[in-house]
Amino acid sequence: MKYTIQAKVAPKNIYPSTLRLGGTSPQGDEISFTNYYMELNGKPYFAICGEFHYSRYPEADWQSEIRKMKLSGINVIATYIFWNHHEELEGEFEWAGNRNLRRFVELCRDNGLYVILRVGPFCHGEVRNGGLPDWLFGREFDVRSNDEGYLSYVNRLFREIGKEARGLMFKDGGPVIGIQLENELNAAAALWEETAKQGDEYLSGGASGEAGSEHMRLLKQYAVDSGLIAPIYTSTGWGEAPFLEDEVLPLYGGYAYTPWSISDPNQVQKPTPEYVFVNFHDDEAPGGEFNPPYVRTKYPFACCEMGGGMQTWYLSRFQVEPESVIAMTLMKLAGGCNFIGYYMFHGGTNPVGRTGYLNESTTPKLTYDFQAPIGEFGQIRESNHLLRPLHYFLRRFADRLAPMVTVLPEGAEAITPEDAHTLRYAVRTDGKSGFLFVNNYQDHVDMDTHEEVVFAVELGEERLSFPQRSSLTIQAKASFLLPFNFALDGLNLKYATAQPVTAVETDEAATYFFSMPEGVDGEFHIDAEAGILEVAADGGDVAEVGGYNVLIPHDKSSMIVIRRDGAREVRIYAMSAKEASTLWELEEGGQNRVMFSPVPPAQTPDGIEFIGSGQNEFTFREYPGGADAAQWNTVQADATVSGRSEGWFQAYDVEVPLKSIEFTTRRVHDHKVILQLPEDVLEGAEEVLLSIDYTGNVGYAFAAGQLFHDHFYNGLPWEIGLSRFRDVLRRGEIVLETTPRRTGAVSVAADAAMAVEKVFEGEAIAVFHSVTAAPVYRIGLRRQK
Repeated sequence: MKYTIQAKVAPKNIYPSTLRLGGTSPQGDEISFTNYYMELNGKPYFAICGEFHYSRYPEADWQSEIRKMKLSGINVIATYIFWNHHEELEGEFEWAGNRNLRRFVELCRDNGLYVILRVGPFCHGEVRNGGLPDWLFGREFDVRSNDEGYLSYVNRLFREIGKEARGLMFKDGGPVIGIQLENELNAAAALWEETAKQGDEYLSGGASGEAGSEHMRLLKQYAVDSGLIAPIYTSTGWGEAPFLEDEVLPLYGGYAYTPWSISDPNQVQKPTPEYVFVNFHDDEAPGGEFNPPYVRTKYPFACCEMGGGMQTWYLSRFQVEPESVIAMTLMKLAGGCNFIGYYMFHGGTNPVGRTGYLNESTTPKLTYDFQAPIGEFGQIRESNHLLRPLHYFLRRFADRLAPMVTVLPEGAEAITPEDAHTLRYAVRTDGKSGFLFVNNYQDHVDMDTHEEVVFAVELGEERLSFPQRSSLTIQAKASFLLPFNFALDGLNLKYATAQPVTAVETDEAATYFFSMPEGVDGEFHIDAEAGILEVAADGGDVAEVGGYNVLIPHDKSSMIVIRRDGAREVRIYAMSAKEASTLWELEEGGQNRVMFSPVPPAQTPDGIEFIGSGQNEFTFREYPGGADAAQWNTVQADATVSGRSEGWFQAYDVEVPLKSIEFTTRRVHDHKVILQLPEDVLEGAEEVLLSIDYTGNVGYAFAAGQLFHDHFYNGLPWEIGLSRFRDVLRRGEIVLETTPRRTGAVSVAADAAMAVEKVFEGEAIAVFHSVTAAPVYRIGLRRQK
């Protein structure tokens, strides 16, 4: 079936923003804004922002995890500063250890990442009271109000944050480019978690309308007075939030999983509108749920809370589909978003406070894994592998995508989230070139597969119809973007049924990497040019039809080589979806490099480190692209590495001694088991990751009677990394317990004599099936000198 979209549009009207934001660093870098995107040194800059909470992670591991985020394509780290993590007891501030904000920001700086500080005072973040300390409630004043009593405490908090972050602002040469003020004002209540349960809200104070705007003004003034001076001030824009016109950039988001919509009477989540195309930057176009109190063309549409996952809640036990995360990003981009932000990108663990547990009552006491692209114990998840190539595309080609306008096909506004049958697509274009976005993912809906799909894009001077030699099969859960009239080092790629990822340029060749969607053959149509001598593909078919049409089978990767007279070669490496998920882009000596590895690497000042779970031997490949690159050597005595040429790549076989994890399991009951681990279980390994297969309601892990980890059962394995629990291991046995998972009905006994007696009828299961342990290896490599 042919799908047509009219894209005869003029270039987007882009002009300097009225936002009184921006700034210059001592190094001469300048941040500014147009009405459509952020700029760095006068060029479009695509912020790829990922949330990571320092106070929910061990300080000793911050650097390693920051490096993982950077290699995942993140260029800005956002972090909440939870008030009750730092002043749990009135007047006693804690900024050491895992609460060392300054050290965390310095590490972000040292690894070349920008930072946005979300200073609150209310944060939410599934933290007790939304981060407000217990002692702040029950006072003469209302929290989150303009009462002088409350504001005096807020002012004091900001001044403490300012002391910790002194000298780290962008204007001082530091990495802090943004300050978020408050969070979800008017949209989320401040629960007093001492008594609250799901559905009970303690919302003290009005803070709405003009009072709310004044509240935000006061918070900004306190931040500035405290030295928290940044080129960007932000606030969350949803839920009729107040905002400061031209002083604060409103940020948005979206989640595929909305556990706040689940209650005892309503156990079924409805599909969200997040996966229906809308135009976020057109005042005349239907905007879905996006209805800001300002004209949409006034500010860039920017996000801080796109669901990188979601925390399980007691009444809502979902498994986050990795496809939901990549589809969310593509939907925002297609709608005109030029500033993306994930909550969370990296999971964590709640600290235990001096006054007890610091979790929100609806969520686990300790785990805050969030099913994020990087897990609570540093696990690289499938969603990370899907997102990473797209992040590399945004970093490399921001100047192409950012100025382009969104165009929706006729009838797009009539599509509902429940519609499983209509193919969803949109375009971003400047009227001549652009990108076709396709989405066939919808949360909580089983989407149809679409076969024999052909697209026609009507431009001002031409009509593009593609593919020509094949047809697209768009599978359920698929989402991708396809380029048209895409510049390749002086050549024109008329269209491709593959997604651009990045490019490596050397004197010898300009090599472009493309990822073919699952089940979609890569068709690349290159315009004929006078200087082209030859077009060849080592794993595909080349036909001369109005140019050069190259067809690559989707399950194989192939290099297309275009030889030119008097110019360097142009190469296109068409990757299968499977291979693309192993691609990593590094930077070395000012030159970007592409590596393919099944084990996640992290870049260090001296080289790279591979951090793999259960993989003591593996092979990675590096693309030299004609550039000189010395061989890799190991930096540890027990590791070996050997290199060899493999076609266009240099391949390396890496091996370290296999570490076996031996432990004993003793079953007390089906719902309670005892693990006995040797004291030296962590020797020779970076980490040991337990994987617990069980069926139950809530899982608890104890040592010597103390809870050190927990889990809300959702059908996925419960994972625990042991390296941060060395004191636990010294106590000896680990006790795993689970409560029953009930499926059935609960009624109240009519003949109860005194207290209400609940009677359960149905099935109750609480059983541990198996426990396994896998070592996590850290293997360091550096270039030969």
